[in-house]
Amino acid sequence: MKNNQGNPWSKIKTVWELTRAEHGLMYGFGVLIGIIIAGGSAYETAIFGFFTALFIQAGTFALNDYCDLESDIANRRMDRPLVRGELRKEEALLIACFATAIGIIFAAFLAVFLNNPILFLLALTLAVSGILYDVKMKEFFAVSNFYIAFTMAVPFIFGGLIAEPGKIETALLILSSIAFLAGFGREVMKDIADVKGDALRNVRSVARIYGMENAKRVVVFSYSIAVILSVIPFFSVNTSYFHNTAYLLPVIVADALFVHTCFGLRKGADINYNYMRKETLIAIAIGLIAFISGALLR
Repeated sequence: MKNNQGNPWSKIKTVWELTRAEHGLMYGFGVLIGIIIAGGSAYETAIFGFFTALFIQAGTFALNDYCDLESDIANRRMDRPLVRGELRKEEALLIACFATAIGIIFAAFLAVFLNNPILFLLALTLAVSGILYDVKMKEFFAVSNFYIAFTMAVPFIFGGLIAEPGKIETALLILSSIAFLAGFGREVMKDIADVKGDALRNVRSVARIYGMENAKRVVVFSYSIAVILSVIPFFSVNTSYFHNTAYLLPVIVADALFVHTCFGLRKGADINYNYMRKETLIAIAIGLIAFISGALLR
């Protein structure tokens, strides 16, 4: 194992990569965007909601690397710190437990502050689902794809419930649907690249069951529907997005990246799936900017 003890920044980078902190930040900002779209809320609840999403997802990602070490080695996932030997498995498990516990504690504070136990139950359900997903659920057909897609969609709903319990804005439903489709497409695309390693855990992915070409078609279909849905808010009367260029301009950029990825999938064997996943992650981030700017710049 590589020794990072003398370089604290290297250790922080390693933990960041283990927990996929950039994803956790997006989940946290998803909660904040849900709060803003639903009409805002007190800053205390916004903070609790942000860190609930951040830490629960960090724990899920860390546990994922702990459980998937053998398949990640087979897939030569050198972007994983455990594969590179920069962390021990025991350290990854400890980080996973600690992050998940912190996320649940923030959810408890949030539920007490708002006197709304539903928020705590939802967060606890997501944490438990994440553990089940890492340990076993991903081996069942397409379950992992739907689970990850759901976790990308639910932060916006969670934020909406923080701001306005019992009511979900139409814009939030559209945004959640787009996030679900984009997340589903990204996960199927990941499965295409990870076919060899998934065979070690007998993960029944779309790519393994129906073949890589059919999996590509599923990805293109998911991204295409997400792009179509992104147009709807611009024409939705009585919303802040109606004919709002602050929403339209960034969403055009995001859609262009998704379309570029769809065309890239038409190549033969020479496809850089890691690059495409990064490209779609950027597209999702820009899409979030579109929704938040559309909500703030009316």
